[in-house]
Amino acid sequence: MRRRPASLRTQLVLTLAGFALVVLSAVGWYLGRLATIELRDAQQVSLGAAAQAAADLLATELRDREREIELLSQSPLLSDRPLDAPVVRETLQRRQALHEELAWLGIASPSGTVLQSTGGLLLGVSVAQREWFMGARERVYVGDVHEAKLLARLLPEQPNGEPTRFVDFAAPIMDAQGNLRGVIGAHAHWRWITGIVDSTLKQRRGAGLDALIVDREGRVLYPEALKRATDGVPVLPAGKLTSPMRWTDGEEYMAAEARVLARTRVDLGWRVIVRQPQVEALRPARLLRNHLLLLGLAVALLALLAAWALARRLSRPVEQLARFAQCVETAREIPEMLGASGAREIAQLGDAMRSMAGSLLETERRLQAANNSLEQQVQARTAELRTANEALALQAAQDGLTGLANRRGLDQRMAEAQALYQRYASQGGRPHALLLIDLDHFKQINDRHGHPVGDEVLRRVAAQLRQSVRGTDLVARFGGEEFAVLLPGCASPDEALAVAEKIRTGIAATDFAVAGRQTASLGVSLAATTDTSPAELLRRADEALYEAKRAGRNRVVLRAT
Repeated sequence: MRRRPASLRTQLVLTLAGFALVVLSAVGWYLGRLATIELRDAQQVSLGAAAQAAADLLATELRDREREIELLSQSPLLSDRPLDAPVVRETLQRRQALHEELAWLGIASPSGTVLQSTGGLLLGVSVAQREWFMGARERVYVGDVHEAKLLARLLPEQPNGEPTRFVDFAAPIMDAQGNLRGVIGAHAHWRWITGIVDSTLKQRRGAGLDALIVDREGRVLYPEALKRATDGVPVLPAGKLTSPMRWTDGEEYMAAEARVLARTRVDLGWRVIVRQPQVEALRPARLLRNHLLLLGLAVALLALLAAWALARRLSRPVEQLARFAQCVETAREIPEMLGASGAREIAQLGDAMRSMAGSLLETERRLQAANNSLEQQVQARTAELRTANEALALQAAQDGLTGLANRRGLDQRMAEAQALYQRYASQGGRPHALLLIDLDHFKQINDRHGHPVGDEVLRRVAAQLRQSVRGTDLVARFGGEEFAVLLPGCASPDEALAVAEKIRTGIAATDFAVAGRQTASLGVSLAATTDTSPAELLRRADEALYEAKRAGRNRVVLRAT
């Protein structure tokens, strides 16, 4: 018995539904595949750019430190004067203060005995067997990273518990006849090197990004967790796009490397590798693929329902509808329907297919436009946030009326000045002085002339205080009609009194227009080595100010201790 064919309605339903599923699945698969390939290539290029940027910045910083040591060794201070002179030690201390990455800076005699050093570390100790000393006797020397030896127990432990490691810079010190007078050497913290690489990655977006520093033998120098691993890192083809590679932790990464070019006289052979887990790198492509699949399923369901409703009266227009769908698939455009339909339902079906195709193409274009503008929007929002944070930081330390530093800014500078004084007081460092200035009978100005006149007096006094002090001094509004002046590096109490007297006479000689002549009382105090906090200096200056007021105002009083 012959098997009866399926009904026309069933055939149409199966045909239209199968066609929709095949087309949408193919389009979704192709777009997902294309997006994955393009995103992978873009991520690889981005990783390569990040690695190259970090390597270039690291090479530049190494060359700068090498050049600084070389120029310092050639300065007249070292080539003409005795190397154990106090002025040489002060120069080394200042240079270390300018470069926080330097853990130690010292000078050794031709025989290898340390003559000068920052912090007095290793004075009199022989460094004749150290590689930096032997290498720098004839030329400028840059050494590979190594763990601290002589200084390991003299310096504080690293905050992360890692061993103390240095990168060495050294240069010979020659006299006018070309004879060796000594060797200057510097130990730079390894965390300075790693900080340069990490700071480059912070400027780039991407989850799971991390950087490695590898030597010429492929051993990991940073980070410490990978350095302790028994295996090295995979060999990456230089300058080429690579497929994701499986690393020793069992996870696949996309990675790129760049060599730290030999801008120094010694090629250390370092390489910077930037990697990102493949799962994180290709996450946007997977999301796009899932969205396309969901969209395809939704459209396929709609096509199935439309076919079931219209198949009862459709037969001949099927080929025309198939040609329409093929044109949308291949040409990516919506053609006009060919011929005239014999039923209103067929015309409606044609309109529905045209609308669906237009929606799909428009959605695709919008997705592409949104993807292109997303990065620009993120950059713009980041810039706005950075500007707002800078403005807030400025407002937090500035007085809105006078433009001077406020009490918070003064407290910060006083704490810094005390820390510096206590650190260098034993080496002849100069103390800092604090002047408290109070306008006499200022309340009468507000009562007689109003607050706007009082505000104008405060602004003029602030401007006059700026003109009466040095550029390194700090002028702040202490509160109300009180001002404060911080004088760092004050040679003697007489110097502080001279500045205070200059301020007092300047205010007394100024005509404040509506408010007329005004006077001020000043309290002066100098920092002492016995001070445990800036509050003690402030207390003495405040007591001196009140003593000046009790003595009749318009005068300067010094309170030493």
